[in-house]
Amino acid sequence: MTTIRGTTTLVGLLGWPTGHSLSPPMQNAGFAALGLDWAYVPLPTPPERLADAVRGLVATGFAGANVTIPHKERVTLYCDELDEVAATAGSVNTLVVEDGRVLGSSTDGAAVTSQIDAHDRSVLILGAGGSAKAVMHAVASVGAAGIELSSRRDGGWPPTGVGVDVLVNCTPVKDDVIVAPYPGMQVVDLAYNADGSPTALVAAARAAGCETVVDGLDVLLAQGAASFERWTGKPAPFAAMAEALR
Repeated sequence: MTTIRGTTTLVGLLGWPTGHSLSPPMQNAGFAALGLDWAYVPLPTPPERLADAVRGLVATGFAGANVTIPHKERVTLYCDELDEVAATAGSVNTLVVEDGRVLGSSTDGAAVTSQIDAHDRSVLILGAGGSAKAVMHAVASVGAAGIELSSRRDGGWPPTGVGVDVLVNCTPVKDDVIVAPYPGMQVVDLAYNADGSPTALVAAARAAGCETVVDGLDVLLAQGAASFERWTGKPAPFAAMAEALR
């Protein structure tokens, strides 16, 4: 159990809602593994209070925060500085507070591209939010041959997936298969079930014999470890963080 003292350095999670997230146990396991007097807390933030929440991080001495649905794009407005990835993608999932300034970055895209081979491949990304835009930027940066971003806002929803080499689900849909995977496809699902059971897409991808199947907990671990390192300046203890998730 995480113990919060008067000396504890705090980081948190800005989202609405936050109750489903496994980031708190994962990050707190990481802090404990390194013997750090740090704690990660959920900060449920309705959209109309996002600006107040970001200012509150600075005012109350937080070292930073993660940002999740539905705030990843809008939070860019309240950062004092964006790194190149966040600025290009228009999406932030990690805030670092330094000397009263809020620095925004995104670890979502790299968490996906580090686990697949998107170079010279056709990529279909489902969704239109901050995570989808971060992934789109990331696969473009590693030389994807073609990228399609598809969401419910589009007329051709759902897409067929014909000719797609890499399928990335950036929607919160967990119980339905939006695009049917086929053998040889690489599949990444950013959605996850808190009990560790496979989402409908992950189950279908495994049954189809897909070349690579990356579930949402794998992505959460990768992006969370990168956030951990930005806050603490120390290598993330992957094994301890993974154990907390599984």
